[in-house]
Amino acid sequence: MLTHSKPTLLGLRPETIWEGRTTTAAALPLVGRDLERARLRQLLVSAAAGKGAALVVRGAVPGIGKTALLEHAAQAAVGHRVVRLQGSTSEADLSYSGVHLLCTALADEVAHLGDPRREALQTAVGLRAGPPPDRLLVCVAVLELLTLAARTQPLLCLVDDVQLLDEASSHVFAFVARRVAPVRIVLLFADRGESLGGLPCLALDRLSHTDARKLLRAALPSSMEEAVVERIVAEARGNPLVLLDAVRGVSPLQLAGGYGVVASHLAEDAGVASLAPDSWLLLLLAAAEPLGDPARLWRAAAHLGIASRAAEPLEWAGLVSFGAWVTFRDPRLRWSVYGQASPAERRRVHDALARTTDPATEPDRHLWHLAEALTGTDDGVGARLARCAGAAGERGGLAAAAAFLERAAVCTVTPSLRTQRAITAAQVSHAAGALDAAVRLLAVAELGPVEASDRARMKQLSARMAFDSTRDRASVAQLLESAKELESSEPSLAADAYLEAVAAATFTGNLDLFRTILPELARRQPRGASRLLESVALRYSDGYAAAVEPLKFALKNLEQNDGENPRSRLLVCLMAADLWDDDIWHEVTRTEVERARAQGTRTILPYVLAHRALVKIQTGCLATGQALLDESKAMAEATGIPSFPHIEALLSAWRGREHPAANGAGPASLEGGALSLAITKYAASVLHNGLGSYAGAAAAVRDVVDSDSLELQGLLLVELVEGAARSGETGTASVALERLCERTGLSGTDWALGVQARSRALLHEGTGAEGLYVEAIERLARSRIRTDLARAQLVYGEWLRRQGRRIDARGLLRTAHESFLHMGADAFADRAMREILATGERARRRVPETRSHLTPQEWRIASLARDGRSNPEIATALSISSRTVEYHLHKVFTKLSITSRTELHLVLSSAETA
Repeated sequence: MLTHSKPTLLGLRPETIWEGRTTTAAALPLVGRDLERARLRQLLVSAAAGKGAALVVRGAVPGIGKTALLEHAAQAAVGHRVVRLQGSTSEADLSYSGVHLLCTALADEVAHLGDPRREALQTAVGLRAGPPPDRLLVCVAVLELLTLAARTQPLLCLVDDVQLLDEASSHVFAFVARRVAPVRIVLLFADRGESLGGLPCLALDRLSHTDARKLLRAALPSSMEEAVVERIVAEARGNPLVLLDAVRGVSPLQLAGGYGVVASHLAEDAGVASLAPDSWLLLLLAAAEPLGDPARLWRAAAHLGIASRAAEPLEWAGLVSFGAWVTFRDPRLRWSVYGQASPAERRRVHDALARTTDPATEPDRHLWHLAEALTGTDDGVGARLARCAGAAGERGGLAAAAAFLERAAVCTVTPSLRTQRAITAAQVSHAAGALDAAVRLLAVAELGPVEASDRARMKQLSARMAFDSTRDRASVAQLLESAKELESSEPSLAADAYLEAVAAATFTGNLDLFRTILPELARRQPRGASRLLESVALRYSDGYAAAVEPLKFALKNLEQNDGENPRSRLLVCLMAADLWDDDIWHEVTRTEVERARAQGTRTILPYVLAHRALVKIQTGCLATGQALLDESKAMAEATGIPSFPHIEALLSAWRGREHPAANGAGPASLEGGALSLAITKYAASVLHNGLGSYAGAAAAVRDVVDSDSLELQGLLLVELVEGAARSGETGTASVALERLCERTGLSGTDWALGVQARSRALLHEGTGAEGLYVEAIERLARSRIRTDLARAQLVYGEWLRRQGRRIDARGLLRTAHESFLHMGADAFADRAMREILATGERARRRVPETRSHLTPQEWRIASLARDGRSNPEIATALSISSRTVEYHLHKVFTKLSITSRTELHLVLSSAETA
């Protein structure tokens, strides 16, 4: 099994990315806390430089972000030892119980304390019998204990819920906190009260309105109507935890219009059962009106005969505020009240709201309340709901449209119409990520009369859901069968259905189902119905060469193709890379991610995010690729779709590390069959080539390169050429090069011709290779694929060194080295540095005054870089941008008279940076 010597930054994720979502799930509670995070990071930097500190993070309101800030400090404490303690109500009366937790965490250090202090400490915490020890001696013992723990590396000690610590432990920690300045210790306390008065304090205020909106938008799984967002922000009153809990565990359909019925005991705990009938009805009316509009509320209240005095008990109890907005004390309380009401009570308040909402200006809102007030079914209401679904979707996203369509099906009397609406609602619900609703609606459709076209749509949705959950060959066969049925009953949908099936087959590798039938299928479609389907048919019937030009035309004229089914467009992402068209590959994946986000198609989003991540990885933006994969994985988990460990394996390979999926140690999750296997093998070959293990690189792809997998066939050949050429397998390399040139020559893009020239140069004898290397660099410089450009510079520099042209080689090798460092491609950076050193270039040895040359920030960055962190990882650890890291490293290199981070270990010792 391959290993890489450089340490990884476990537990850290990028906080910001350059596309799409700007915050990872772990960082959500810290939105709007930039200054606070910066202060914590500065404490860590100071501790690493030898200056300790203590800080109390104080906030009287639960959920304000104290624990999240402590967790952020723990994640940012790269190179620190981290000890965590937490106060507990059950131990608040036990003297020194908090100190006992510390002794348990630092048991080895306790054994090395001086005798009097060890005995005093052990007696205090009950580990030794004896009379009560002197309190000062116990305090000194804990200070010595922490000093011992920080002997080999800086120490970060986190104490959460200080207000729940016993009094004796609080005094000890306060004593120690005032004396850690000369030691490499950071003590961070989270306190809801004033338990540690007199210490430096970081007071947390509620989030501003802007930051609260930013947090809520980042946490939302789908679109939400703007007015509902404003109402939730108002009700949360700047509390991050309340904002997150308001949308946690709520389905997309419930969130879409703010009508969720969420199981909660908040209403019971708030004592609403003791309210007078009018006050209770007013409270329920406020819960059923999702916008918090006081004018609408009081119009509905008047219709119900509720006087304004009914609001007084609600305001007195702090349940609801009636002002410019009608806001609940907590947004979860709104849903809890609604869920506690009886069906008859809900119908009554919705009827009042329907009667007082203008159908001319707000037809969708009026219809929703009207439908919720129905005691039975009504074809007219069902038809109007179905017609309004589009308008609702424009305001609240796909989930809002799904909610309207589901309600339309429920309201419909006519069996055949009910079936059709249930199927449509199921399709939209599934796309919005409401899988339970989709299953429920399919069951409703099964109860009614099912025509051939209805049966085909149901079969297609069932197959789609099966593929999403399993990605197996059986589900692909089901997709193909449903496409055939649609061709008979709904010809206009057939082309997209076949493309969806082909895209699925590309994942699983059972394209044999299609090779013989695709040409005939394409001929049966109306002329021009899908140029893409015709081109794909050519790809599999007549081969790559015959399909290149038709595919180019189809991809460049996508707006003329069918595109109602977003899943058929997944095939476009695959075909763009197959054609080496990096511009279209970039544009298509970017557009599809934006489209999926804008429409709220949550079951498509994991796929297109993974495709987009693959593009960013190949273009050298590894940190962005990681963030996109993180988002894809989170969305996949939320919708029950398997993630994409094979792309994670490729990202790890470029970073110079092996991923569990590459050796079978990861989840048995190479779902996707042939394509995922090809990407995993490709990742292994990239890793081997980066490490200089060329025979391993060739072996990794030799057994899959005879296949014809879309998207990666050419890339596999590129790796095989380099691995085989460098390991002496000239025959294998020549065959792979011939196959590669057949593809790249037909493509004609700079990316294609650039890798072709580079690959030919690797096998070229004599000085003619230089022209090919120069051509490769010139062409790849005009492409988006920075990884291939840097590799062209690397192999050219290696060739120049072997030709004895060491001075010429150094410039290219330095350029390649810096490019790889900027990407975070550590193995290739190390390979480049080995070549630089082989040219005779040497780094300056460390001198005693090195430390005084660097600022604390430069010192911190230099030590992390010396330990093997990439620029994006350093940026994440210190919460700065990669460009800032690059800027500081340039200053470090200049001050230390070195050229790259691989020389830092020659000028910085562990003792200096510890």
